[in-house]
Amino acid sequence: MKLLWDSLFVLEDNWQPVLGILSLILLGQILVWVVMKLIFSHSLTKEEYFSLGMVGWILPASLISVLWYLLRTAGLLQFNIWTFIILLVFFAILLFFLVNKQNIQSSKAILLGLLLLFCTSILLRLAYISKANMPLYFDSARHYEIIKNLMVNSEPSNSSASFIWPTTAYYHIGFHFLTAFLAASMHMEITKTMLILGQMILAATPLSVFFIIKHETKSNSAGLFAVLLAGIGWSMPAYAVNWGKYPALTSLMLIQFVLGLAYLADQNRHTLTKQKNWSLYAMLALGIIISGFFHSRSLIMIAIAIVASVTAKWWQTLPRPARYLVFCLLLLGILLEIIFIRTHEILDPLFDPYGPEGLLVTIIVLFLSIFAQKTYPELAFSNILAIFLLLCSLFIPTVNIIPCFANLTLLDRPFVEMILYLPLSFLGGLGLAGLEQTLSRQQARFGKLRLLHGGTIGVLFIGLILGNALIQYESYPSDCCNIVSRDDLIALDWMGKNLPYDARILISANELIVQTSGSFQDYSPADAGAWITPLTSRVTIPYLYDTDLGQEKNFNSLCKMGIDYIYIGAIGQRFHAARLKSHPDWYKPLLSISRAEVYQVIGCG
Repeated sequence: MKLLWDSLFVLEDNWQPVLGILSLILLGQILVWVVMKLIFSHSLTKEEYFSLGMVGWILPASLISVLWYLLRTAGLLQFNIWTFIILLVFFAILLFFLVNKQNIQSSKAILLGLLLLFCTSILLRLAYISKANMPLYFDSARHYEIIKNLMVNSEPSNSSASFIWPTTAYYHIGFHFLTAFLAASMHMEITKTMLILGQMILAATPLSVFFIIKHETKSNSAGLFAVLLAGIGWSMPAYAVNWGKYPALTSLMLIQFVLGLAYLADQNRHTLTKQKNWSLYAMLALGIIISGFFHSRSLIMIAIAIVASVTAKWWQTLPRPARYLVFCLLLLGILLEIIFIRTHEILDPLFDPYGPEGLLVTIIVLFLSIFAQKTYPELAFSNILAIFLLLCSLFIPTVNIIPCFANLTLLDRPFVEMILYLPLSFLGGLGLAGLEQTLSRQQARFGKLRLLHGGTIGVLFIGLILGNALIQYESYPSDCCNIVSRDDLIALDWMGKNLPYDARILISANELIVQTSGSFQDYSPADAGAWITPLTSRVTIPYLYDTDLGQEKNFNSLCKMGIDYIYIGAIGQRFHAARLKSHPDWYKPLLSISRAEVYQVIGCG
């Protein structure tokens, strides 16, 4: 009940941005629906169009955001969110005439169920925002700065004829374009737009899993089960919001959209006309390009899916003994990967969402995978192989492929941890459909237990996932990644008003190590100091949080670096204030709000 009340309070305060983002989602969804309808006509059901469109909306939305930036930079356009509501009405009328006649059997109940699930998910996920002062983790501060730069660069008074890249340290900025567009159009704070958009993306993303499962198995219950697995089965991908992984989370939508288009292209390559095939391929190519625009590693995931699909088709052509041998070797390979990963301290947390935290759901999926492999061998094999390749990608270096990104691997641990839910959800949906078919074929043997056949077993498994989510699922921000308190916000505001614009501020940091090699990658801000540069435009210098600033050699290092001030955050991994207080001849306290403190370095000669 508390979750619902928190969500309603957030909705009451933020109904306009929620409505604006929802309008953009529905507008993009309708655009995709119309194009797909022109290609596939009546060969897909309304719920299948809806499911695929709920991740496909990001494609036209991203193009609109880029177009908005270019036109606004040139001083030709000042967008308002109500423009999209008008466009939405227009395309809704167009869609009505296009899909009014539906030859293939469609279920209005399932379509309404998916829509209700989406709306319910939005409502409940908004509770997250009620406990978040700012988007979590230091990555969010970087995203904020890029979005702010895009908005400043696009102002007509600051515009130029050419595009100004908003950062030198980031290379996929699709999410930033989209957020800048929404924040500027709705005159919203960037942080609030990031928080709301992130939760609405999480609400929409799982719905696309329904499409492939329903189209392949013809089972609505299996499709809904897969959606619940993807949405609330495990803490991932939603937990990644705590890490500020907004670009990666948004790219999940494009990955799933591309997978859906590729599946349709393979299924219909001999039935569509040449013109429709080329239209589908063009949309598929555009989806791949835009997915890289949102997150470069999504291209690796798409490549893994393609390799897994092609290999699964080859595997199906092998003689039965060879198929069994390859399948057993694949399972053995995954087992060895898991054992090896568990021996690496850096990689070991990868399985936490699927092991200790989500053990029941994982066991259910492993059980259902038996029926998935038996009933839908090719698709199940491709998902199992995708899991193997995902884990392999943790150990494949990019140094020989992309020389400028040394000491990196194709995928890092957070990305694999975040996306592993997807093949598992597919396996769960395929497995439930396989179990339903197995029980239906054997129902004559059950006698009084015939209630277990067909859709009844689907209701049972859906109930298990919902019950587990009520007990295990966490909808609020994680304490592990919250680095900004209200006291920090007050202190940051004071710094922006009182410190010199050219001030150099020391902030606490930790070593960022997420690669298999265990090599140092960068310093990551460890408290609210991460937000000083984005919010105040002052220069910050990261320094290890456990450094003893009371030692003379470390103080001399600060002097050599030209440090003027030191910030100590209220929460997070912070400098030890007592060490600064013990040297009043070196450090002068300027501000203290609870545990948030600002010191001036005064002892340098």
